[in-house]
Amino acid sequence: MDEAIYREKLSKSLRHVFDSRDLPLYGMMSYHFGFHESEIEFSPDYLHGVSLLLVSEFFGSSPDVAMSAAVALELINGFCEIHDDVQSGRPSRSGRDSLWWVWGPAQAINAGDGMHALARMELLLLPEKGFPSELSYQAIKLLDQATLKSCEGRFRDLDMQEKLDVSVAAYTKMASEKSGALLGGALAVSGLLNDMDSSAQSELMYSGYLLGEAIQIKSDLDQLWNIPEGEGVDFLNKKKLYPVVLAMQKATPAEKRKLGDVYFKRVLESEDINVVREIVENIGSKKEAEDRFDACISEVEQILNKYNSNADLSSQIISFITNGSNGQL
Repeated sequence: MDEAIYREKLSKSLRHVFDSRDLPLYGMMSYHFGFHESEIEFSPDYLHGVSLLLVSEFFGSSPDVAMSAAVALELINGFCEIHDDVQSGRPSRSGRDSLWWVWGPAQAINAGDGMHALARMELLLLPEKGFPSELSYQAIKLLDQATLKSCEGRFRDLDMQEKLDVSVAAYTKMASEKSGALLGGALAVSGLLNDMDSSAQSELMYSGYLLGEAIQIKSDLDQLWNIPEGEGVDFLNKKKLYPVVLAMQKATPAEKRKLGDVYFKRVLESEDINVVREIVENIGSKKEAEDRFDACISEVEQILNKYNSNADLSSQIISFITNGSNGQL
């Protein structure tokens, strides 16, 4: 499995989607993926598309026939990224100006919505690779279900921002949908293309949700401990981070008041993170979050190994997904 080769092939296929259309709208889409001639060096990991190709190879088929599906997943992810950047007011992504920061939020929304339409059109090309027409519609259904669940997860995430006491179950639902639905879609579509039954596709979808939960937990831990002060956008936007959610279940009344004093401030400041860190670490919620991350990964490994006994390959796929995401899904 050579992830670099898959990224290169996927990059060429994505570029063709935009270069084959003349309207400047597609130049904006091209910019988001780093295809401008004046672009500084920029290498997207194409997490969702490459994951689909890796899993296709894992199941024993040629990844090339799944390229249209991989392109579709990346276009949907681009749609989500653009809307996320507008929603959070994030001026940059991966060290570059965000699309909305360059062209404004209105045109950015146009570009994102256009990517959504292009993604569905890509799946209609599957019959050209020898798949039956009915399979195209099944793939579109899986993609639409995954996209809708991803939007539902984002709704839950925003809804939680103004709530202090969020249950672990509510957080898990949000994280698995927001960060895992598209990964689940990638794995399920790969199963569909490899002639797996609906039960196997559902199990693969569930694996994606587990991976999404794990990635969200990893991102939340990074927000509190591994990102320079003042740069933790999710923390400063008062999003409920998993270690904090866990801590609220065990905190004393005094500790809850301290957390409330932070999260009910009109505007959070970078130094507020030190208060949260201290409480979370004292309660033991950091370790508990790390343990849940490990449990999610272990369950995904068990599921994948049902379909291929090569544990090294499944570990490689999982490592690529969890380490390649950088917490941005």
